[in-house]
Amino acid sequence: MKALNEKEAVLMHVKFAAYMMFLIVLTLFFVFSFLKTSEAEIAEINLKTGDCDKIYRVQMELCDDIDDLFTRYKSFDVTEDVNSEFLMHSIVDRKMEISKKISQLPENDVKIHSFMISKMEELLRVRDSISAMKKEELRMKEDLFLCNGDYKKLNKQKRNSQFLK
Repeated sequence: MKALNEKEAVLMHVKFAAYMMFLIVLTLFFVFSFLKTSEAEIAEINLKTGDCDKIYRVQMELCDDIDDLFTRYKSFDVTEDVNSEFLMHSIVDRKMEISKKISQLPENDVKIHSFMISKMEELLRVRDSISAMKKEELRMKEDLFLCNGDYKKLNKQKRNSQFLK
């Protein structure tokens, strides 16, 4: 015996199966698009991370270069027999290399480094003045000790000559 609404029941089963297939295809499409979007986002994140790593590496190199520059400049005071012309030339070359590296990066990433380089001339002039004043002070102390020693010798000779008379 067949049901009176067999055609309608079969038609409803076919409609249900069609809706189910449509929903499965739609779900698969959404999952596929989500995975593709995630893949693109991950690629973008990796690209940005690589850029940030490169900028960080260059910033650390700049810090080391500036430190090296100050170390070279300190060598003026450390050794007396230094070839000052060669040393100044190497300092200028190093400063130019640092300026080139700074110009290759975005301005926001190297504000401190560019500020240090821009103020370096002023700092080095002050440092030169202090160094020159220290040398002048040492020369005056030596002259004072020499004069004091000469005065003591002269006084001693006077006393000895007065004692002999």
